[in-house]
Amino acid sequence: MHRSLYRPPTAGWAISIQVGEALWRGRLRAGLSLEDIARRIGADPDVVGAPENSDFDRLPSRDLSFAMARAYAQSVGLSKKWVALALAKELVRRDE
Repeated sequence: MHRSLYRPPTAGWAISIQVGEALWRGRLRAGLSLEDIARRIGADPDVVGAPENSDFDRLPSRDLSFAMARAYAQSVGLSKKWVALALAKELVRRDE
């Protein structure tokens, strides 16, 4: 029987890049502009750049930060669950 040498990454590895960078890379990979994302998720283009820059303080609440990050993730083909977990971890680190 053939055994694969591939092992899925651990949770710590999977959250090693910042949410903003993941969203930015996803947007570039999808060939979308910030205005495209804004239209898709129904948000102001100036505000849409906040998650991409990990500038969640520009958003009025943490709930809105999570909602926008998840909507952005879905628009560029990233896992909403991963983005929410990575964002939570990033916000905890920032608040420490």
